[in-house]
Amino acid sequence: MKCIDVSEFQGIIDWNKVKADGIEGVIIRVGYGRGNVDEKFYANIEGAIAAGLHIGAYWFSYAFDDDMATNEARCIVNLIDEYKDSIDMPVFFDWEYDSMNYAKKKGYSPDRASITSMTKAFCKEVESFGFTAGYYLNWDYSRNYYDESQLSDYKRWFAWWEDELSEDCYLWQTS
Repeated sequence: MKCIDVSEFQGIIDWNKVKADGIEGVIIRVGYGRGNVDEKFYANIEGAIAAGLHIGAYWFSYAFDDDMATNEARCIVNLIDEYKDSIDMPVFFDWEYDSMNYAKKKGYSPDRASITSMTKAFCKEVESFGFTAGYYLNWDYSRNYYDESQLSDYKRWFAWWEDELSEDCYLWQTS
């Protein structure tokens, strides 16, 4: 299945054109950090539903401990719950370089164990509300910041910008 991920940074999207271009699914950024809702979340999810696309969601995390990650999970679940019947793909935890920079500015230095633990906390909370959970990462984070042996219960969205992939994942991001 060919998917795209979208957020407010893509502006106004013509969802019928997206579908006509052969896109079958979309992962929508619902929000980020402590309850910040993506400005285009509602327009994006309603447009994707109207176009008949498969839908997943993600939360860009600024957590630096398990409690914060759990609270972010509650935020996303509260926002997507009314669309539960239309979300047939996972709800992803997205913790990246910006997340690390934010944590460091706040005096924290997350390591492999804490990032893995936050990911598990988010995913467990999402699953407790009946959604399928997953996590996003790239090659660097896979090798240096996650203990993926502890995350095998969750769907893996892997960013790899090469022509071939030798990794096992639910979703492969190529661009």
